[in-house]
Amino acid sequence: MKNIALKVEERNEKEVKNNTARKLDRSDYLPAVVYGLKKEPKIIKIKRKELTTLLKGHSISSVLFDLQVGEKSKKKEAVIIKEYQRDPISRKLMHLDFLRIEMEKEIDTIVPIRILNEEISIGIKDDGGVLQHGLRELRISCLPADIPENIEYNIEELGMNEIIRVENVEVEKKIRILNDPSEVIVSIIPPTELKEEDLVTEEEDEEGMEEPEVIGEKKAEEEGEADAGDKTEGKQKESGKE
Repeated sequence: MKNIALKVEERNEKEVKNNTARKLDRSDYLPAVVYGLKKEPKIIKIKRKELTTLLKGHSISSVLFDLQVGEKSKKKEAVIIKEYQRDPISRKLMHLDFLRIEMEKEIDTIVPIRILNEEISIGIKDDGGVLQHGLRELRISCLPADIPENIEYNIEELGMNEIIRVENVEVEKKIRILNDPSEVIVSIIPPTELKEEDLVTEEEDEEGMEEPEVIGEKKAEEEGEADAGDKTEGKQKESGKE
């Protein structure tokens, strides 16, 4: 996969102090930082719409960029998105960490697992089983140019009560999988087992749920108890006088 050209703008100290993330968001900009290779970090901003368009159809952790900071600069740096934050409700990107990389050196990253032929797998189509997911991503190490969009696994021949683990996944020699070989990716189980597990989980959740503590209410209760205590003490004193 070729590196994608991306132009960004550097934020100076004054702008960083005065421009909150909310102001950038209103301007449809995304705050980010570039670091790595023992160089000074740079605080930048990116046009959100432009980045969203460039990422469309790609796994966010596998895209390589040629980053150009500022319109006048002709220098480009090869980077990859190392970390990112999303809004929990809208799921839009809120912040990015770009890591500078050297194209001739291996890097560690994460790629999604793509399960093929789920609907016609033996355990599901013939035996009525249910697919249960374990891992949905794999940690890998390889040269930047060799990072795949995803790692595919065909489960057409997977039967009831059979399990696919990391050790069962085959990749090209130039890619190393860093996960524990025994970690489960998918399995096909009888639907009754899934229902029982779901019920147990729901019951445990209900038992473990506690009403959130409202600080104001707690304070009011404590003050109420204190007042009640004072009144009782007062009555006892009065009673003693009589």
